[in-house]
Amino acid sequence: MFPQAMNCMVMTLLYDQFNKLSEEFSKCIGNRGEFIGNFEQFRRRHQSICRSVQEADRFLMISNVAAFCCQIVSIILILYNAIFFRHDIFSVNLEGIFAYIYWLGINIFVLCLAAGLPISVNHAVGL
Repeated sequence: MFPQAMNCMVMTLLYDQFNKLSEEFSKCIGNRGEFIGNFEQFRRRHQSICRSVQEADRFLMISNVAAFCCQIVSIILILYNAIFFRHDIFSVNLEGIFAYIYWLGINIFVLCLAAGLPISVNHAVGL
């Protein structure tokens, strides 16, 4: 989960940079649609952020795929144990039930995080 937390921090940082750039760009557009400001500066900032996203995408892509696959396998194993070995797991104690529910919830959360972060950054870049 630590690599996914690091991915979340990197993606959030890049997403915030794109949002700040978009806000500053919208402030430079006048009432009649004319641009007031240094367009070249915005273009350079946008290109530098895009390069950062491309570099981050290269090393985060492998990490996200690995985390996605591990989470899917983990969810399958949890559900397999819960379905086929339910008498051994759930009849022993209540703590086992809560442990399986907790572990399943954590895996689903990390799976959603691995799938959702690249989508949100791609959405910010596409605007």
